[in-house]
Parts: sequence; structure tokens; C-alpha cells
Amino acid sequence: GYTDYQSKTADVHARILDDVIQAIHDRPDFRFCPDGFWVFEQFWKSRDEEEKKQLLQLVKDKKISVPAQYANILTGAASLETLIRSFYPSHRFATEHGGALTYAAISDVPSYSWSYASVLAAAGLKYFLPGANNYRAPSLYFGRLHEKSPFWWEGPDGGRVLMWYSRMYLPPQMAIGRDALPLFLQNYASSTYKASSVILYGTQGDNVGFFPQQISLVDEWNKEFAYPRMEFATVEEAMDHIVAEAGDSLPVVRGDGAPYWEDGIASDAVYTAMNRSTEERALSAEKLATISSIINPRIDLEPDSFRALWSNALLYDEHTYGIRGLASFPDSRQHIRQQAVKEGFAAESRRLVEHLLLRAEGAIEHYIPTEVGTLVVFNPLNWARGGLVEVDLGKDKELWDLAKDEAVRFEVLSRGESFQHIRFLAADVPPMGYKCYARRAAGPIAAAAAIEAGTGIENAYYRLNLDPASGAVRSIFDKELNRELVDATSPYRFNQYLYVTGADQRPNSLTDSRINMPPPPLEIHGAKAGRLRSVTRTPFGTVARLESSDLNTPLIQTEVILFDSQKKIEFINRVQKDKIYKKEAVYFAFPFAMDRPKFKYAIQNGVVDPSVDQYPGAGKEWFSVQHWVSVEQENASATLVPVDAPLMSLGDIVRGVWPREFEERKGTVLSYVMNNYWPTNYVGAQGGEMTFRYVLTSGNKAGPGALSRFGLEQTAPLEANELSDVDKAVDVPRPLNRASGSFLTVDRAGVVVVTWKRAEDGDGTILRLLETDGKSGKVTIKTPTLNLQSAWKANALEENQQALQVSPHSVETDIGPFQILTLRLKGVSTLSGGDLK
Repeated sequence: GYTDYQSKTADVHARILDDVIQAIHDRPDFRFCPDGFWVFEQFWKSRDEEEKKQLLQLVKDKKISVPAQYANILTGAASLETLIRSFYPSHRFATEHGGALTYAAISDVPSYSWSYASVLAAAGLKYFLPGANNYRAPSLYFGRLHEKSPFWWEGPDGGRVLMWYSRMYLPPQMAIGRDALPLFLQNYASSTYKASSVILYGTQGDNVGFFPQQISLVDEWNKEFAYPRMEFATVEEAMDHIVAEAGDSLPVVRGDGAPYWEDGIASDAVYTAMNRSTEERALSAEKLATISSIINPRIDLEPDSFRALWSNALLYDEHTYGIRGLASFPDSRQHIRQQAVKEGFAAESRRLVEHLLLRAEGAIEHYIPTEVGTLVVFNPLNWARGGLVEVDLGKDKELWDLAKDEAVRFEVLSRGESFQHIRFLAADVPPMGYKCYARRAAGPIAAAAAIEAGTGIENAYYRLNLDPASGAVRSIFDKELNRELVDATSPYRFNQYLYVTGADQRPNSLTDSRINMPPPPLEIHGAKAGRLRSVTRTPFGTVARLESSDLNTPLIQTEVILFDSQKKIEFINRVQKDKIYKKEAVYFAFPFAMDRPKFKYAIQNGVVDPSVDQYPGAGKEWFSVQHWVSVEQENASATLVPVDAPLMSLGDIVRGVWPREFEERKGTVLSYVMNNYWPTNYVGAQGGEMTFRYVLTSGNKAGPGALSRFGLEQTAPLEANELSDVDKAVDVPRPLNRASGSFLTVDRAGVVVVTWKRAEDGDGTILRLLETDGKSGKVTIKTPTLNLQSAWKANALEENQQALQVSPHSVETDIGPFQILTLRLKGVSTLSGGDLK
């Protein structure tokens, strides 16, 4: 999209390849590297067999190269598995038609998640060649990575990829080159640059037809100038040549880019939250689908639907959201239609994940020998855990825990004519397994009790003082730490809604992306006119409900849940906001009582301390968070899980000051949930009903592994489904336990099962593990319902690399700090005897 409707843009890129094929026919030394595998896909879907044959031949001749990445995605927003799946379409193409993937090349997007280096290395790719657009991202000004290129970019796990950071990607022209090329080459005049060649990146503009002038550029230049000489090259040819000349002298760069352009995803908060949730639940669906195939090896649950799910989620993470020049016509027909297509990717991926979860759950439930009406709760994580579950229950029914043989108390959230919508705590659900709750005739059950609506609530871990006027929390006292967590001197309350205005006064540094301009005079409006609606004792804890309002935000409903048996506080904020085209931003504030804190946040496969773990030129005002952000000082830490909104600012709101260094800041964490600061590409205004959830815990300093487990428990929900009479229509052998069961366990607390999926080639299953504690060691995987016959270490693209020894129901392997480890498992089901090939 962006320059035109998505469908028309697809046609432009397909025509570019038509012209490239002709150009190479006319000029055999011409080379071309498309913008992503998506370009190949558009050509493949719209050309006849003869055209496809010509393209394939040029790929085999290495005159047209195939990039590994599907599209130019926002690497800070995407999940770990989404980053990996962005290489799967090109890998399927290469596997089917021959050839090897060697590089990824993201154009336009200027900075990248540190984990992308690890993902590229885990996929076995050699090179990463971004063509950076530094609009609203002063990476070049501050970091000058183009002058350090090429260099090894090393990820959190130590995996490395050779990177060339290119300065923009505009088409080269003779007239410009006469003046600009000598200046460009000065960047590489240092004695530390050993190679005799450099890369001029890019021959095309944004989504435009093929520039025929580039065919004659080399001849024109070499005819006029003896030095330097130009030649066409693919990424692999150029990098192979430069790296061979550079030898062992290449520097190593570590760190996160604090991706700059990810702030645009907050322009469409509802669909961003939707896609964030889908990417987590897609992993649950894959795990349950694999388990269903172990129970019944005849099942191969809709592999094409899973591919479509990941494709749609990936396309939502792609960096184009709306029309070019949005600020001039935000309600134009084209922008509305482009936005509908973009949001449709998130909506379709959510539809598919719901569909696939229900199919997988039904396939498993069929083999559980329990009665109709039983509620089956599934745990997709590889450790036992509990969590809140919401279901509908008949008014004359109660839930019965079949594992504990006791009734389950619950909270009634709403009532219908014949049912009640309830919430209960499902405790001790087995790892990668399930637990069953029967529905039985209700005995006498005490209703959740409303208690005197005072502003103080507490449990064994915390004492809270609510602030009804702001609809937030004034004080949180940690009894174990004997410490107040909330900064009483802050102008904000804890979990307070903030609405920010003032960025319309242009030009300014925030919306115009000019670091030499003054920042706008922003004004912060805190939620007010609030009240405490109720405080209720429930079977799992105390629930306080508040409401407030703010500028252009008529209603903010907040639920604060203080759990009896878990050291955590959950905040659920339901917001009704007006659609406003004036420049705005929205935050939820979490002012921690720490004046010299150390901040840390989770990325896809590691942890970033922004004061030390960033590469040169990285962003310092907002940050892309995966599962948690932590604030530490002395021997205390507080950790917040942003379930729905991935962006955070630390210490202050975003003001457009574009700092060069991450200097000392106060311990305020701000969830950056909405903005419309971009004058182009992203969404111009948003309104309606939105939900933003956060979960807090605190204590002595916890390791990243424990925090990752805590974060995943909040973002990967327990999945629940009811056994219907259709599920039990026929009496068949049902080999599973009627109360609970587990299908896979891992013996290291710091190792997470990312996914367990059908192998792309159909040969067994793929188990992806992630080490989250930053420690190396051995890990044992046990599969009680799968008799293992063989196991292999593989790369992230599922290519076997090293055979492993297996016992009937377990396999052991080494894993490194923050490593992404992919295994191929093959075996026979112990439940049916079927062979999982």
C-alpha cells in the first residue's frame, strides 16, 4: 500500500519483475534484488508458466536474488515466531524450486530489534542489508552505522550476521553521482576499511515502475570515469567480495535499535492489540494441533490455514499502514480502503486462530472419557500454572474440579435469562496439558460479597490505597519488601490515564522529525472526575472497580484485581474515546518510587538495559516491549506486563527531544498506547472502545527467566472449551485421563517451549525452544504420549543439522544463553500406535 491501493501496488511489483527479466535478456550482466519475497509471490500468482520459467532460470543463474524476508516488517512489534515465520515462504519456494537463502534486506525501516540478529543467525542466513530511511529516526546522525559497515551484528545469544547498513535507497543518477559519490566514498577512506569495494544500495523508489535508466548507468559511469569503476551485483555477490577482502578485521556491534518506526503502530491501538494477542495464541493453537495429531496420527490439522494465519499476522506487522501524505487527506476514500485492508489482516488472523484453536481442542476432547458439558481448560505453556477463566454457566449449575474432586467457587460477572457469565481461578493446570471441570447441579454457593467501598484494600502481599478522583491507585505497599512502590511526589497516580495535546503547533521536532526544531509545547491532561464504583470479595481475591473521564475520553472503567494466592495485581482498563484528528497521544502512567532506577525490558530472545544494550544511533524515547518491563533499585524490583500495548516510554512521555544518550531518569514507566504523530503512512485518528491490561509484580531482583515465565502467563491465556453432546455422540476408546493430563515437559525452568508444530515437510514435528534466563546447560524434553524414534537439532528453517540420542520418551540436548533452539522430533504415539512421520 502507501503509494496506492495494496492490490495495485502488487501489480506494480509484478510488472517490475517483467521488466527486469527483459533487462537481463538485453543486458546479461544486469542484476536485481527485489524488496522482499512478497514481490515474488505477486508475480507467481499472476503470470503464466513460461514467465515463471524465465524467472526461475534467472534465479538459478544468480542474476535475480531471492531475499529471505517476506516483507519489510517492524521487527520490534513482531513476536519471535513471527520473525522466524517471515522467512518460511521464501524457504518453501527455495526448497521446491532449488537454491539457497543467504540474506535478508529490509528497506525503508531504519532500526531493528536486537533479537533480529539472533533470528537471522538461527535461520542460517549470512547477510543482513537494510536500506534505511532516517525520517523520524536520526540513526545516521547519531550512530553513523553506514560508516562502520560491514560489521558483525551480534544478537543476545551470541549469534552473528554480517550487516551492511546502507544510507537510504534512492535511484542513482549520473548528474548526482558526479558530486555526491566522492563525498560518499569519504566514509570508507579510513585505514580500518580493508576492502576495495563498497555498495551503492537501491535503484528504485517507493512502489514505482522499473527505472530503465539504471540499465545504462554502469556503462555511462565507466565511460566517463576511470575510477571508481561500477558493476551490477546481487547482495550475495557484493557481500561475498567485500567480506573476502576485509578478512578478519570486521568489527562486532551488539545491541538493540529501540525500533523508531514502531511508534506508528499506536495509531491503530485496537488492531495492534488484536494482532499482539493473535501471535501469542497462534502458538497455543499449533501446540494443541500437534497434540491432537499425537492422539490420532491421522489428523493433520489444516496446515494451509496455519500458513494463512501467520501470513496475515505478518502482513499486519509490515511497516505500511495507510496512505502517503495522510495529514492532507486523512478521511479520503483511498486511505479508508487501505486502512480497511491493513486491519483486515489482523481480523483474519484472529478469525483463523479462533477457528484452529476450536478444531484442535475438539480433536483432543474427543478422547477424554468424561461427560457432556465438561469444561476443558488447556495450558499451552510448559509448566503447571493457574489463571482466570471466563465462561457461561447455567444458572442451576456449578463447576466441579475433577482432579481435586471438589466444587469450584466463582465470581458472577453478568446474568442472562438462563445462564450466568462467570470468572474463576483455574489452578494447577498441567504443563502443555489440560484440566477438566464438570458441570453439575448447583449446591448452595455464597455469592461474591460486596464490601464497604473504602479506598483501602489488601492481601498477604500488598496494601493498596485507591484514588477515586483519578480512577487510579495512590499507593501500593509491598509487605514482603516493606517498601512503598508508588512515587508519592509524581504528578500521576498509578495506572492513571493521561491524554496529551499540543503537537499541532508546527513545525516541531516531534511530528516533523527535525532534530534542529524545537519540541512542541505538550500539555498532559490526567483522568479526573472519577469515583469508586465498588469493592467486591471474590473466591480468588478482591476486585475494585473505578471509573473516570478525560479530555476526548468520556469514560475510563478500571478494574483492579488483588489476588489472594498470587503476588500480582491486575489492572483492566476499558476506554471509550472520541475520534480526534488533532495531534494527540495517550498513556497509562506507572510512577515507581525509584529515583535512580535501572530499567530493563524483554525483547524476543533477551533483555535490554537501554543504558548499555543499544547499538549506536538507537532510539531513546520509546521502546518496543515483548512480555515485561522492569524497574530496579538497590535490592528491589517491580515488573509490569503490558498485555495489549507494546510501546513504553521511560521516565517521561515522548516529547520529540531525540536524545543521544539514555541518561538518568526517574522510575516512571509510561505505557504509550495511542498517538497520531505521523503525518504520513499511519492512521490519522482513532476512537471507540478499547481495552488495555497490565499485570504488576514486585520483590527482590528476579532473573529474566522468572520474569519471562510471569510475562508469558499473562499474555498466553489458558484456553477453555466445553464438551458438547456432539463430541460424545459415538462411543469410542478414549485413552486420555478424565481429570487432567500433560503431553510434554521440560526440566529447565528457564527454557520455554515457543511452539510445537507439524514439520513443514511433513517429516515429524518441530519443537522450538527458547532459553530465557541467560544461562547455558542441558535440557531434557519428555514426551509421555510420544515414543521417540529420532531427534535432530535443526536451524530455524527446519533444516536438520545434528542427530541427537533419544530414549523412548525423552531427549536431552545442550542449550545456550538466550538461544533459539529448533528440534525435529519423530516418533510413534503411545495412545494409538500411529507413526508420526
